[in-house]
Amino acid sequence: MLVLGALATFVFVFLPDRVVDPAPLTRAATESGRSSIPPANSVAPFEAADLARAREQAEAKLAEFFALEGQLREQLNVAAWGADELDRIKDRASTGDQLFLEGRYRESLDEYAGAVDEIVALGDKGRAQFRSAMEDGQAALAELDHPGAVQAFEKALAVRPDDREAGAGRDRASSLPEIVELLRQSERAILRGEYAEADRYLAEVSGLDPATAGLPGRVAKVAEARAAERRRDTLSEGFGALERGEHDKAIDAFDRVLKTDPADPDGLAGLQQAKQARLLAEIDRLRVGAEQQESEDQWSKARASYDAILDIDPSLRFARDGKARVAARVALIESMQQFIDDPGLLSDDVEFARAREVLAEADADAAGGPLFRARLDELRAIVERSSTPVALVIDSDNETEIMIQKVGRFGPFLRHELQLRPGRYVIVGSRDGYRDVRDEIILAPDSEPVEIRCTEPI
Repeated sequence: MLVLGALATFVFVFLPDRVVDPAPLTRAATESGRSSIPPANSVAPFEAADLARAREQAEAKLAEFFALEGQLREQLNVAAWGADELDRIKDRASTGDQLFLEGRYRESLDEYAGAVDEIVALGDKGRAQFRSAMEDGQAALAELDHPGAVQAFEKALAVRPDDREAGAGRDRASSLPEIVELLRQSERAILRGEYAEADRYLAEVSGLDPATAGLPGRVAKVAEARAAERRRDTLSEGFGALERGEHDKAIDAFDRVLKTDPADPDGLAGLQQAKQARLLAEIDRLRVGAEQQESEDQWSKARASYDAILDIDPSLRFARDGKARVAARVALIESMQQFIDDPGLLSDDVEFARAREVLAEADADAAGGPLFRARLDELRAIVERSSTPVALVIDSDNETEIMIQKVGRFGPFLRHELQLRPGRYVIVGSRDGYRDVRDEIILAPDSEPVEIRCTEPI
């Protein structure tokens, strides 16, 4: 009973206000001011509740349609690209209005829902057109296609007039003719080798549109061309210096090339050639110096020069032979000087024979300098003098035993004359009961007689 009472109250008190609301919902409104809704007392309670629910759903869907239409107009400027389709969708919504006014809520809900789906699809279509136009515009910018870029961004702005990205794209597209011309000028400058000019043109492009497609690559291309030119110039500098014999300058140039690219094949080859040439030049310089020093009798310096050459390359035969030759010459000079300083040595047969050997060796050395030849002449004169015997006259007391070292013993005499080679001689006198006497003489062609007597008793 309670349930039936509540239902009756709903049907007769609340339902009539909800079901028989003549207020218009759309622009269709009521045409005659009369409703075709059956009176509340002619609808069963359950059906009335279902109608009320259908009416609420239709109203909600209609509100959704209005919201979507407002967004579409606000965001996508649908009047510029989809006005006809929007009018058709609105006609469908108007059909829903008519059905709503006739109390056919379920049918009006279907129409409203269809209009919502269509207006959503229309919005998706507009957004897709915008995206496609933006993509076409960016592609045209990348290809430096001025007409294509302008057309694409204008199409995008027709869909979204206030879109900042599309506006920026249109602005970039407007600079393309000038940018294209600047890029052409840059390419021509590169071909002429005017890299500073090419950089200037690219800087102007960057000022117009820093995002110009391929701009970083073009800047890098100019930098590479400049680097290649510097490399060529530096290599030319290095090989030119090498040809002129300026080895240090050549090495410096090749080092600069390798500083940029340590694996540069021409730089490596040039550096190796320059170092080898410098080494050979140094060896040649030392060789000429050593030969000059030999000719000027600067034997110690010559030996040092040959040592320096052998430090560079121990396998050089001329340096080994030169060092050996200088060493032999120095030894020969020392031997000659020994006889020159002390000619008396030649009184000894062994020393005389050695002096003759030294003389023969020195005479065979035609490369000796003036000082060497002077010593040789002096030694020759000494040997020649020593080769001619001279008289040695000894006076004594006829009681002293006379002995000449390396010559022989002689009995007591008053005077004795011998023919001996000039040189140093030691004469010893001895006598029983007397102290021996000893006298060292240098025998020469003009030597005076020598007196040998033992006069001091023991």
